[in-house]
Amino acid sequence: MERIIRRSILAKASAARRYAREAQLKIAYKRMKRNQYDAMLREHHRYVNKIKSELVEDVKMGPLAPIRGRDAKDRIARDLPTADAMRLPEVVEPRKFFNIAVGDRVVILNGKDRNKVGLVKEVDPDTDSVKVQGLNVYPIRTPDYFEGLDGGDSPGMDQECSIAYTDVRLVHPIEDPKTGALRDAIVKKIKISNVTKDAQGKRTWTRWVAFSKTEIPWPKKTEPEYQDEQCDTKRMDAEERTYVPTLLKPPIPDGAINELRGKFSKFRDRHDREYIEQKMREDEEEKSRKKARVVTPLMDINRKIRREKIEKGKTQKLTGSILEQLGRTMAQSGTPFMKERPNRLKILAEIERQEQAGFGFRPALGQLPARNLETPPAASQSAPPS
Repeated sequence: MERIIRRSILAKASAARRYAREAQLKIAYKRMKRNQYDAMLREHHRYVNKIKSELVEDVKMGPLAPIRGRDAKDRIARDLPTADAMRLPEVVEPRKFFNIAVGDRVVILNGKDRNKVGLVKEVDPDTDSVKVQGLNVYPIRTPDYFEGLDGGDSPGMDQECSIAYTDVRLVHPIEDPKTGALRDAIVKKIKISNVTKDAQGKRTWTRWVAFSKTEIPWPKKTEPEYQDEQCDTKRMDAEERTYVPTLLKPPIPDGAINELRGKFSKFRDRHDREYIEQKMREDEEEKSRKKARVVTPLMDINRKIRREKIEKGKTQKLTGSILEQLGRTMAQSGTPFMKERPNRLKILAEIERQEQAGFGFRPALGQLPARNLETPPAASQSAPPS
């Protein structure tokens, strides 16, 4: 039974590590896609500017201008990005409160349509962007089967592109304190209150203009009109109550619960009583078999030696004499823990100088005496032992 519990714990830990690695790889992938999109957009802008400069040059040259294409759209369409390429990549951390909805009026802060106000056509919380109707329009390369559908043969068409959430601001009418008339104002900061969550987990909240008591109502949604079809379920059939819960019978049979849990899953940590009793009996039988094994005197001695080594390793501590001996060994051998390796030629030269001076001993290699070697010792001092 212990092996089964250990297997379940190890499997859960391994799955948690795998999910953590996958999350890190997903974040790195999103950042890489964002960098690729920024590089593609810069290249597209450079290409469009190049085509515009060519058009200006053609006007100046007149009939001497080279033939580069039928019109500007045809020239740009030679290297246009697709709609998928112009879509902003997914953000690493989605915004907690997305305060812009379809139908809001916003002003664009950056780009070619800067300071223009438009109606939000589409919102995308995954990429943290919005699309404004009729603004931020760029030519997009269409598939081959699109050519000729609208009477034209150009492979490009104009389409609204996504705008980052941070590049737009809400526009809401606010009463003028002097005249009392309503005028449009750009909402720089939005305050949130009355955050609620329904049974499905969908959050709703109220928008306010920061530092004021002006509420920003959400745009009204038009309910779609549905028509009954023959394949639709009737309302009286859908609302019919076919199950009445009671305390005498469980809502889900035990057999169905066991099937849902996965009887042979390695992540399972809930088992039947019969299965647990069986595994406990197997553990007892394994212990009895181990006890019934023939133990020779040599095996007994080896077990005793191993136990003594384990106990000795647990209780043994580094004493002062052991640390001193380790320090001497490290100093003599010149280990990498020292800041500088001793130069043995200098040490040997120092030993010969000490012998000539009359000290009468040879210090260990790699260790210099602590006293001052420039002046000879006094005659009354005895030579240290060799």
